[in-house]
Formats: sequence, C-alpha cells, structure tokens
Amino acid sequence: MVAPSRAGAEHVTHVADYYDSNTRRFLLVAESPTSDAIHRGVWLPGTPDVAAAADAVNRLVIERLRGHVPPGGRVLDLGCGVGGTMTRLAQEMPVAVSGVTISQVQADIATKRFAKAGLSERCQVLCADFGQLPAEPRYDAMVAIESMVHSPSLATLIPSLAERLKPGGRLLMIDDWMTDEDLGLAARERCLERFRAGWRIGGLHTVPGLTGIAEGAGLRLVESMDLTPYLHLGRPRDRLIKVAVGATGLLRIRDRLVERPFWANMIGGSALQTALAHRWLEYRLILLEKPERH
Repeated sequence: MVAPSRAGAEHVTHVADYYDSNTRRFLLVAESPTSDAIHRGVWLPGTPDVAAAADAVNRLVIERLRGHVPPGGRVLDLGCGVGGTMTRLAQEMPVAVSGVTISQVQADIATKRFAKAGLSERCQVLCADFGQLPAEPRYDAMVAIESMVHSPSLATLIPSLAERLKPGGRLLMIDDWMTDEDLGLAARERCLERFRAGWRIGGLHTVPGLTGIAEGAGLRLVESMDLTPYLHLGRPRDRLIKVAVGATGLLRIRDRLVERPFWANMIGGSALQTALAHRWLEYRLILLEKPERH
C-alpha cells in the first residue's frame, strides 16, 4: 500500500466533504427518489419510466457480471455511494458484495439500507479511500459507477485494482470520459475546468488513454459502450441551474462559490451538461477483464 501524497490526501478530504455535505440532497432530488440511486438515469430503448431509467445502470452491471462471478464469489463496489447498486447485486446474484465510499454519511445510509433489506450478512461497506485498498481479499469483479473521475491518478489506481482481481475477474466502470474533439478550444477547456473544480474531479481520461493504462496492468478491453445518447440532458431543472450558475459568473463570485459543496455541485453539474451536449465528454460503460491463468 502506497501512502498518499499531501496533495492526494487533500483531494480525498475535499471529495469526502463534498459527498458528506450533498448526499442527502442528492437523494431528495434524484430522478427517481424511490430508486435509492444517486447516479444518472439512462433511458435505454424501451425504458418505460424514470424508475427504470434510474435502475438501468444497475441492470447493465448485473448483465455483465451474471455468469462471470461464481456463487459465493466476491464483488467490490468502488465508490459505492449509499449502497443502491450493492443492494441490487446482492438481490440478483448469490454473491458477497463489499463497498468502499469516502463519505461517512453515505456509509451510514448504506449500512442501514442493508439491514432493512436483510442483506447485512452479504453486504458490507467501509468508509475509506478506494485508492488505498488492502492487498487481500481478491475479488471476482469490481464495479465503479461515476467514481473513477475522483481518482487523482488512474495510472496508479488501475494497476492496484488489477492486482486485487482474481484471474478472469472483471472491472466494470461507468463514468465520464474525455474525447479528443476540439483539443485546445478555449470554451472546452473552461467548461472542463469548471467540471473539475465543481465536482472535485481528480482526473479526466480518454478511452484510448485508459485502455493503454489497463493493458499495461494486464487487463484487456472487452467492451466500450456509449451511453451518452440515452441521457436526458437539458431537463427543466438543468436549465434552471444553468441560469443560476450563469448569474454567479456575471456577478464574478463563481470562484468563491465553487468552494462550497452545494454550489460546487451546481457549477460542476452545469458544466457537465454542456460538456456532454458538445461531446467534449462521453458517458461510457467500460468493461475490462483480467485473463485467466494458463
């Protein structure tokens, strides 16, 4: 285990404060408040309602792990939030699911959720930095939903995760990935910088860049699925937030407000909407696999 640098430790503290301050509000304003999901809704073809859209990411994960994780196997949710995906995995598959979140608020909510669902024996959550995992145990699969962007260094994190995967194990990530379009465009760089500052982003990577890191760590790319077309961008509340964030720019107070978790979420979220609409970022499912030993 490598000790984090001072800058890395400060970043972890900022991310923890961001989620401790915002998580309960995220649950209140979620696209489907009854879904226990604080990730984005994905409107895949045939999705009937907001509850199904909120659960779409969980279904995508389950489809890609079912049959690859043996009964009694171990799954680790990196950046598990309030345990919604962990709960769904445990309900759908006979596996043990561990989760790591940097937020004590999220860990407490998740623990109560598992107890209420009768899953405490198979679902456990740890409040910690997923960049500082112990060497054991090893896992049949790892899942990371909208959490990899908080890592300050995928070049360090991915090899660490690969070591903790069993042969044949899968690493499934659903997150925002940078595209190569409009490199050097000033508007793009300003937008991405607001996203980084607002949402406490550790680093943004392209899929080819990630693939190179993964291959160096002994993982192969199995699937890269673009989910961006299935997001509902520009909803009424998103337009309202854009107006509010725009006003902070006119008043020249945005740089001060971005230090406050509530406004940080508003500023980062508005920038994310713009980046996705322009395809400066793409919301993608990335599936990596560790080869079996021969």
